[in-house]
Amino acid sequence: MSARTRSAKSVATAEISASVDIPHDTSIVQDTLDYIGITIQTMNIEPTSSRPSTAIEPEANALLETIDATLPAALSACSGWTAHEITAHLAAGSVEIALNLEAYGEGKSVPATRGFEERETPFRAMDEKGLRKELPKSIARMANAIDAVLAAEPDAVVPWTGRQMAVATFITHMRSELAIHRWDLVGDDEKSLELLALPDLTNHAITVLGRVLLSRGGASATTAFSASLRSPGDMDIVVKVDVDGARLTRSDEVSQPSITGDRAALLLFLWGRRPGDPRRLTAPLGRDTLAKVEALLVGY
Repeated sequence: MSARTRSAKSVATAEISASVDIPHDTSIVQDTLDYIGITIQTMNIEPTSSRPSTAIEPEANALLETIDATLPAALSACSGWTAHEITAHLAAGSVEIALNLEAYGEGKSVPATRGFEERETPFRAMDEKGLRKELPKSIARMANAIDAVLAAEPDAVVPWTGRQMAVATFITHMRSELAIHRWDLVGDDEKSLELLALPDLTNHAITVLGRVLLSRGGASATTAFSASLRSPGDMDIVVKVDVDGARLTRSDEVSQPSITGDRAALLLFLWGRRPGDPRRLTAPLGRDTLAKVEALLVGY
């Protein structure tokens, strides 16, 4: 086993051990929603111990209901993106994961992960009816691929975007994508506060995406830097830049935090966003430190 594979498995173990139980609707009846003549079905996968992907269901259902109630041309919190581009992004990402895992499960060479532009362009070109029907199909295909691989090899690790990724962590990764991009469409509603406050989404951002979320902002960082982000009741999140690069870690050391806020607000901040009510975050050390942290956390 390579060092990179051991590292990916360790991250998966840390993420799973830090997760919380999420209640699931055990109904196998599919809810059908209508949007100007378009039928969108929410994800309802019968929860069983052999289907880990059922954990995606709450975020998937919430996102699909939001997409259904949102005009395709509606602006989003993602610069330059409307609801149409967000839908294409999520459908394309789901298919990309499925292609990766389907190849792995069949014993074939895992294809290199395509960039956003290449994989999303065909989905952006779809008409609204076609794209909105494609999204739940893409999520379901990804879920089936995850379950198939984990059933055969629970500790499977695959190459993904230039790094090694434990297959089990794709579940929390997609939950994070769905919750974050749902917020991009509707902002700080009750459902966003509920989903973004789940501790396993924050843990995923730190343990799995701890370098990825700083890859853009940290690329030009040349000076050592450390800042603590604090949410009541949680260990501090540390934004660190040193000889080992830019990354996120956890710390139980007591120090003056650079940024404070509720868990959902801090998760948005880690993903390069601010909550709709910016007062949910504070910068006790002032604007200079805030500017340094924001320059690192610009999303990816």
